[in-house]
Amino acid sequence: MPVGYTFELRVGSVDAVATELRAPTLVGAEVAATCGFDLDEEVVDRWGELAQDVARRTTSGSTWLGEDEDATMYVLAVVTTMTHWYGSLAHSSSGGEAFREFLEGPADDALGGGLVHDLSGRELAGLLLDVLPSVGWAGNAELRAAVARGLPDDCGHLGPEDEDDLVQLIACVERAAAGGLDLFAVHD
Repeated sequence: MPVGYTFELRVGSVDAVATELRAPTLVGAEVAATCGFDLDEEVVDRWGELAQDVARRTTSGSTWLGEDEDATMYVLAVVTTMTHWYGSLAHSSSGGEAFREFLEGPADDALGGGLVHDLSGRELAGLLLDVLPSVGWAGNAELRAAVARGLPDDCGHLGPEDEDDLVQLIACVERAAAGGLDLFAVHD
């Protein structure tokens, strides 16, 4: 049976999220109640320890968290708590290759400037989550530059699913750019 995945688009401040990762202030139980997903009990129980571990890692340069499941879930919880949902694109495990082709093809062509690559996994406060689950982001200046380059008005040349996804992605980029917000993507 295929598993479902989302490429969740969220807005907020990269600086605020990075500051929280470097100098944690959030409380695990409060985050668990508000983060929008079922946060593992072990992560909640170890919240303070994980927060300090992640904060330490932010000072040691680019640190890949891909194999540290608890630290990864901690970062995802911080990002989702400190940002607001803007939209999401979905795919099944069996459709994963087609979704990657969509991101690397039509989505990248439409947004340009490496924006899709950055949304698919980009260093955040010295931390890198670029495999599922991944976190990426684009700053507001990058979003405004994409809008200034010109985003397509018509995506009808794509199949219906890709067209819907691209229209939603473009709308999120345009709204975040206009609102002075940074755009995050959490792919899980």
